[in-house]
Amino acid sequence: MIHLPNLKDISGEHIADILERAHKIKRNPRDYTSLLPQQTLGMLFQKTSTRTRVSFEAGMTELGGYAIFIDWNASNFVLTDVAYEIEYMSRNVDCIMARLLHHEDIQTIVAASQVPVINGCCEKYHPCQALTDLFTIQEYTDKPLDQVTLVYAGVQNNVSNSLTLICERLGTQLILATPDPDPLGESADADVQDAIQSASNIEHTTDINSAVREADFVYTDTWIDMQYFNDASRTAQNKATLETMLPYQLNEALLEGRSCKIMHDMPIHADFEISPGLVRDPRSVIFEQAANRKHAQKGLLWWLFEQADQLIQ
Repeated sequence: MIHLPNLKDISGEHIADILERAHKIKRNPRDYTSLLPQQTLGMLFQKTSTRTRVSFEAGMTELGGYAIFIDWNASNFVLTDVAYEIEYMSRNVDCIMARLLHHEDIQTIVAASQVPVINGCCEKYHPCQALTDLFTIQEYTDKPLDQVTLVYAGVQNNVSNSLTLICERLGTQLILATPDPDPLGESADADVQDAIQSASNIEHTTDINSAVREADFVYTDTWIDMQYFNDASRTAQNKATLETMLPYQLNEALLEGRSCKIMHDMPIHADFEISPGLVRDPRSVIFEQAANRKHAQKGLLWWLFEQADQLIQ
C-alpha cells in the first residue's frame, strides 16, 4: 500500500502523474464528480488549519465522497496509544489525512493503518503544499519544470524540506535563500540536507539579493511556526528569530524591476516575511496558489485511491 508521509519514496514520474490528474480535474471538474462515490476520508487534526481542512473536505465532497473531521484534542487520541485508535479508524474510512505536530506520529499512523495515509503537515514535511506549489508554477509559466528557477526565501522548515524533495525529483532549479539552518532544529532532516549539498539543481545561499536575480518564482513562508507565533512563553525567542530573518523579507525594494511571480503558502504575517504591498502586487499568485490546494488534493486522492485499487468501477 502506498502512503504519503513525505515525498522521499515517490518518483518524479508519479509526481508528474498526480499533477497531470490535478490539471485534468481543474479543467473539467464536472467530469469527476463521481470519481470517489461513497468513499470516506478521515481527517485528523492536531494542528490548526484553514487551507488543509477546506481543500481536503471540499475536494473529497466534489469527487463524490465524504470527509470526517476529527479533532485530536477532542477525541480519544489524547487518552490512548495512537496505533490503537488508527487501527480502529482505518477500519471505518478509505483514506486518512493527518495534520500533526510530530512526524513520528505520522510514522506510527502509517504503520498501523489499513488504508492509505496522507501527511497533511508536520514539523518536518508538508508534501501536499509542495504538490500545490509545483502545480501552481505549471499554471504560470510556459517553461517545463526542469527549466524553471524557484527561489525560496526565509527559513528552512517543513515547507522548504518538501520543496527540496519535489524539485530534486522534477529537475526544477531551487535556490534556498536562507540563513544557515540549525542542524538540531525540529525540521532538520539529513536526507534533505544531502539533497541540498549533492543535487545539481538545488543550492543554498545566504545572499537573497543575488538569488532573486535568477528567479522565475520567489516564495516565502512564515518565519515562526503557527503553533509558536502567539506563544507568550516564546516571546524573547520569537523576537530574536524575527530580527535574524528581517534581511530575508520579500518587499518592494528587493523585487523592484523583477518580473518574477510571488508565492506564499499562507497564513501570511504581513510586515514580517512579506510586505503587505507584495501580497496584492500584480505579480502575486498567492491566492491562486492557495485555491489550488483543492485541485492538487483531488489529483492526489485520485492517484492514491487508484494505487490502492479502491476506485469503484
